[in-house]
Order: sequence, then C-alpha cells, then structure tokens
Amino acid sequence: MNPNDEQEHRCGLIDHPGLQVLMPHLKSYLTKGVAELQSGRTPFPRTAAETYACGVAERVSELDNALQALRLTLDFVMDLGKQSSPDPDVYRYHYENFVLRVIGFVDRAHRLVGAAFLLDKVKFESSSGNRFVQSQVKGEHPDIHAALLGVADAVDGYRGPRNELIHSSAFSSRELGLFQSIRQFRVDTGDIDTDELARRHYAEGCMEIALTIARLVEVLTTLLDCLAPLFVIAAEHDVSPEKKSAPEGADQV
Repeated sequence: MNPNDEQEHRCGLIDHPGLQVLMPHLKSYLTKGVAELQSGRTPFPRTAAETYACGVAERVSELDNALQALRLTLDFVMDLGKQSSPDPDVYRYHYENFVLRVIGFVDRAHRLVGAAFLLDKVKFESSSGNRFVQSQVKGEHPDIHAALLGVADAVDGYRGPRNELIHSSAFSSRELGLFQSIRQFRVDTGDIDTDELARRHYAEGCMEIALTIARLVEVLTTLLDCLAPLFVIAAEHDVSPEKKSAPEGADQV
C-alpha cells in the first residue's frame, strides 16, 4: 500500500468538508464533557449548537465504525487468500459477517438524516423509522431522499442472503460447497490444485467486498453533500433541540 492509499484508508466520513463547520462546537462539547467527567458532575451545560454537532457526529461515527468493520472483514479475507491451504469455513464466517453488517447501513443513513433535521428521535429510531424519515424529506428535499435511496440500492443485492442468514440458513455457494467437501472427505483431485482454485475464488470475494465498500463510501458522501447546508445553518444559529424541526432558516420538512 502506498502512502496515498494509507491516507485514504485513515480518512473517514467524519472528515467530510461539510461537517467541518460543526467541529468547533463538537470540540467544545467534548472538552466540557471531559472536564465534567473529571469533576464527577453531570449533566454539564451545553449550547444547542454543541448538542446538535454531537448528535450528528455520533451518527456519522456509527457509519464510519460500520465501514471500518467491513474493511476488517476485507483484510481477513485477503489474508485467507494468501494461505497455502485456505479454510472454506473461515471464508464462510467472514463473508456471512459482511452480509449481515452491510444491510445495516440503510438504517444508519436514515438515522443520520433524522438527527440532521432534528426529527423526533423516538420515531426515526423505531422499526418504521426509515419510512418516517423518508416521508419527512421526500417532498421538499428530493436530493436527500434520492441519496437515501442510493444507500439502499448500494446494498439491496444482499438483502435476500441476509434474510436467509437470519433464518439460520448458512451461506453457501457451488464453489464453497466443493472446496468444503473436498477438504472434509480428503478427496484426491489429482493434478487439479484445489487450494489455488480456492484462493482464486476468495480473491473474487475480496473484489466484491472492496467494490461494495467503495460504493457505500460514494453514496454516503453524496448524502453528506446534500446535508451540508443544514450543518452550516446549525453552526451559525442557536438551534434548539426541543423544536424537533429543521435548523432555523432551513427549508421545513
């Protein structure tokens, strides 16, 4: 990995330019929090802008944490592909972890929008929260609505496999079944190097995971681009969390 790639790996959604206007308020919030934690006094006084910045940053961090989990999965699968005799059960474990996690980005993206618009937290975190958020932005914020649909579309192909996994059906494929059976029953495949075939198959899995991560970063960045004007308004105005509406001056949803 060259230095540029390493720098890209370290950057997260929290570094999005649109969020930078909230950083002074977030840092002030964190400084107050640490000071009060040391003194043992809670809760500590905070401005509305600080509370808003913390709420948005928390949601963005949830997305960054989920992306980092996918990157760890990618690293594990890449390492597996370098082994002399890669275990198909290990590949299944990591791929299942990837499938189970990837759908969660849809909920996290909707919760970010809910926090950005100061919507009712109970409603946007409920089982029907995604529909609630979409109903609030679809009419007057079509760009944000489209960005949310983009996140859903990026992972839609994993919804079926994820549902199967939830209902206790282990992930499998024709190739994985072959590798597993040959390994389990110690089948002599002659001149066919099944370990090399397995490594090639796992390399394809790495490519799939990497492309999915890249696509998620793209659509989530687009979502933050669309939300950026709200962050500017929130940073420049005294936004009251109790209003449960868009920041003052923003288009009402």
